[in-house]
Amino acid sequence: MQRHDLPALADVVLRLVDVCEQITVPYAIGGAVATSFWGVPRTTQDADCLVAVPSIVYQRLSDALNLQGFEIEQASGSQPVTVVALLEQVRRDKYMTLSCRATSVELFVPVVPLQQSILKRALGRLFHGRTIRVTTAEDLILLKMAFHRQKDLQDIKGILHVQKGYLDIAYLQRWSAEMLEPVASRELDELIATYEADRPANPIE
Repeated sequence: MQRHDLPALADVVLRLVDVCEQITVPYAIGGAVATSFWGVPRTTQDADCLVAVPSIVYQRLSDALNLQGFEIEQASGSQPVTVVALLEQVRRDKYMTLSCRATSVELFVPVVPLQQSILKRALGRLFHGRTIRVTTAEDLILLKMAFHRQKDLQDIKGILHVQKGYLDIAYLQRWSAEMLEPVASRELDELIATYEADRPANPIE
């Protein structure tokens, strides 16, 4: 399949990967795209990406995003990407809101230790003929537990079901205790116990 024949979301994700690789910064594709690798796929028109961009690289990031057809979303509407606009969004929201091919894009910057771990642990996975770096199943569970929306809880259950017997439970429990509210941490422990109760005795690596 030629690049121009790809669905809009897939094309946008690959454009994001092109940008990150061009400016050589660590990244991890997340959200529903990453969930489709580890759990139950669901329809989405949004792309999420965690990316570590040093201050001196923002001009290169802005130039690369513009060349790939991204626009920045502001209250007044879509505008060409500028360093000033990107930095203002990061200062205010801790992420950048973009769009491309009618697809909403959120570029998150690491602000907590877990996000640094996510970038280090991201795994290469084949996506429409291209290897991209994807947030791991464990890190997706933790992020979605922090957001705690209904769709996130459904995604968590799907990941726990599909990855039963293959998850790093110690990693999950360590970060859960460190970053989640006690109520959410206990809820995650209960979900893990439910889905791991009948895990395979000897999972195949």
